[in-house]
Amino acid sequence: MRRGGRQIELTPREFALLEFPMSQQGLCVTRAQIIERVWHLSLDTMTNVVDVYINYLRKKMDVEPDRKLIRTVRGVGYRLDRQTARAAGA
Repeated sequence: MRRGGRQIELTPREFALLEFPMSQQGLCVTRAQIIERVWHLSLDTMTNVVDVYINYLRKKMDVEPDRKLIRTVRGVGYRLDRQTARAAGA
C-alpha cells in the first residue's frame, strides 16, 4: 500500500482492519463489528486488540499529524476520514 508517495508494509490483519472501514463508505464501525469481521470472533468486552491494531495502523499510516486517516468516534468506534483517504490514495 502507498500513502503520500511512500510504500507502507501492512500485515494481512492490518490490511483487513483498514479494508473493513473503507468498505463502509465513511460510516463509523464499532469495535464489535471489527472483532466480528476482521477476527471472526464474538465481542469480548475485556479485549483491547482492536485499539492496539488501530494504534499499529496509525503509526504506519499517519506520518503527517494534520492528515490522520483513522478517526476515533468517541464511545462508538472508528471511521476513515474520506477526504484524507482520497487525497492519500488509500
